[in-house]
Amino acid sequence: MTEKTELVLKRKVVDSHLSALLDSNDGVYAALLSSIDGHAIASKARGDLTDSKLAAMTSSCLALAEKIALEAHQNNCDFVILQNENGYVALKRIGKKLVLSALAKKSVSLGLLLSSTRTTAESFQRDIGL
Repeated sequence: MTEKTELVLKRKVVDSHLSALLDSNDGVYAALLSSIDGHAIASKARGDLTDSKLAAMTSSCLALAEKIALEAHQNNCDFVILQNENGYVALKRIGKKLVLSALAKKSVSLGLLLSSTRTTAESFQRDIGL
């Protein structure tokens, strides 16, 4: 298999997993896969999403949360959860190089959001080999 073919197949897997995250929960309206250094890789959304800005900000937010966890002697940060007036943003590190962001409406069950996000992150690790 050529390198280009492998990239195309991985892109299909990425798109499929992001779509599955949106389909798993009506409250989730956007999903973003980005690099730990703040570059958008892929996104799916019901509506507009400025993925490049969001990728940069989620990278910074995750880095800050990980430093806070270390200072608190709690080690590895699993999730960063932002609760806002209109909903939630859940950030989940995938391996050493990726971040999965899920944006959800206020009406979503937080437990279901975290479960769906974790399942998607695990699917990425399994299917892409991170």
